[in-house]
Amino acid sequence: MPKLTPTQLKYVLLKGIHLLAVVLIMVVLVSYFHKETPQIPDTPAPKQAANQGLSAYEQFCLNNEGVDCLLLSDKKPEYKPQVILMDTGEIDDDLREKISQIAHNGCDTSPEVNGNIQTMLDRLYEEELPDDVIDEAAVIKNPKLKNIHIIPAHKPPFWGTTPKVVLIIDDMGISQKRTADIASLHYPLTVAFLTYGTNLQKQIENSQKAGQEIMLHTPMEALGKVEVAPDVLTTEMSVDEIKRNFKIMLDKFPGILGINNHMGSKLTEDLPRMNAVMEVLKERNMFFLDSKTSAKSRAEEAARAAGIAYAHRHVFLDNNNDKTYILGQLDKVEKLAKKNGYAIAIGHPKSQTYAALKEWLPKMKDKGLELIHLSKAIKVLHPWFGRTAAEK
Repeated sequence: MPKLTPTQLKYVLLKGIHLLAVVLIMVVLVSYFHKETPQIPDTPAPKQAANQGLSAYEQFCLNNEGVDCLLLSDKKPEYKPQVILMDTGEIDDDLREKISQIAHNGCDTSPEVNGNIQTMLDRLYEEELPDDVIDEAAVIKNPKLKNIHIIPAHKPPFWGTTPKVVLIIDDMGISQKRTADIASLHYPLTVAFLTYGTNLQKQIENSQKAGQEIMLHTPMEALGKVEVAPDVLTTEMSVDEIKRNFKIMLDKFPGILGINNHMGSKLTEDLPRMNAVMEVLKERNMFFLDSKTSAKSRAEEAARAAGIAYAHRHVFLDNNNDKTYILGQLDKVEKLAKKNGYAIAIGHPKSQTYAALKEWLPKMKDKGLELIHLSKAIKVLHPWFGRTAAEK
């Protein structure tokens, strides 16, 4: 290797120093921005709480700085929803703040609300739902039922000469305007309320006056990244925590006959925790409707073991908030009911669901269909439901 001249050596040294300085500056900048950018953990870890009677999310609210969980009552602790957006890369801080404010004020949105905000709100309250009919036993294909496989486990129960339809509207109580829209439909719908809506009791009373049956829409952990707190049953909770927190939810809805799951694709796959849910329902003589957000749900297995009246939905109405699509799903409901004697469908208080139901419900009688509450269908599926142990 030839020796470097003094001039060449000086040039190499200067280049080396320059390169080293650039590297040091980059290290300092990376360290600075890494320190300044808050990192949102995938799973918030609650600190140890002094009050062991609180739920895991209540403990989290009380013991973590910067978490906006507002105490509503000194006598009975209740919390407004703490919105936890895990998938943070898709929204900016301004939009996040608007969403948070809407949620903390009861999500009282209007049709004029910014489209981006409404899209994010919809993501807060439901997970991606399957389009297919989930049922049990062998597949029976019927050419009259395009894109539907009806799979009755046995000869359908006797439903009378008129096919019966159960329409369940989930996520009630969060958007007060949309909840009021559904309550304005004076038909025997079954409406499932979340636990943390603003002015909840008044909204429930309005739905009852409209002849609608009330259920608890029980928040359960989903497989997705978006969760809503404080009321949600998770796989991180012990069996005893599941029971305690579930009872707190149920106590907000005296007199109801049953529940269904809100989200829950992860929790309903967890048999020990679903067993715990069914034990509480057994104590209160209540039924469970499986929304079937997961084809791997263990809810039916747990219900059967506990002796709980069980049913599941057949059709989701509004995966797309499009009136034409929703009317098409209602057509599937109609055909399924005429084939099987009954059909159970789930929708949400979306603007186009409301518009589609306003058009479709008055035509039910002409279509030869009867709309009934879910509890009435449960009593046909499980004639013993509602009886005491001695009566059974």
